[in-house]
Amino acid sequence: MFLALEEAQSNIVLSGTVWLGETFYTVRAGGIARKDNGDKLRGLPKNQICIGVATDKKHTVFFVQGYGKPSQRNTFETFKNHIKPNSTLIHDGETAHNKLIKELELKSIAYDSKELEGLPDAKNPMNPVNRAHDIMKKFLNAHSGSNRDDMQNYLNLFSFVTNPPKDLLEKVEALIDLAFLNPKSLRYREFYNVNKEL
Repeated sequence: MFLALEEAQSNIVLSGTVWLGETFYTVRAGGIARKDNGDKLRGLPKNQICIGVATDKKHTVFFVQGYGKPSQRNTFETFKNHIKPNSTLIHDGETAHNKLIKELELKSIAYDSKELEGLPDAKNPMNPVNRAHDIMKKFLNAHSGSNRDDMQNYLNLFSFVTNPPKDLLEKVEALIDLAFLNPKSLRYREFYNVNKEL
C-alpha cells in the first residue's frame, strides 16, 4: 500500500486561498535524544518531527519537513510544486515561509499565533489548517507504535483517504491507477528483513 501511494500527493496543486502551517510530532520514546545528564533537549530539536500541512479546503497535502524548526529552503522545496503561483497564503508569519511567498509571488496574510490563542474555531482564521493538524495527529496517534522512518508513508495514506474522490469505488479505482502508473518492486526478504544468507 505504501509503495502504491508514494506518488499520491505529487499532482496535488492548491490554489486560490491556501492555509499553511507546521506542526510537530515526537519521535518514539526509545529514539529521544537527551543531554549528557539525561535531560531532554529544549526547544524544537531532533526529537520533534516537523510536518508541513497546506490546504485550500478542497485538497490538503501533508509532508515531513525533517526534524526541528523548518528552514526557508526546506519549506520552499516542500511546497513549491503544490501551491499555485499568485495564490493567497494565510499563515502564522513563520520566517520559513518567506522564500516560498517571494518565489511563488503569493499574497501573504499573516497572523500572530499568540494573538489567536483562545479564539473559538469559528473565529480563528487559521482553523482550516489547525483542523487538518488535529485530525492528522489523531490518525498518527492511532498508529503510535509505528516506525517513524515510515512517517511520510503514513501521511501519504492519510492524504489519500481524506482527499477527493470521496466515493469509495472511485477511491479504489484511483488506488489501482496509482499502482499501475507507478509500478514498484518489493522484495520479500527486504520487507521482512530476512538474512539473505538464510
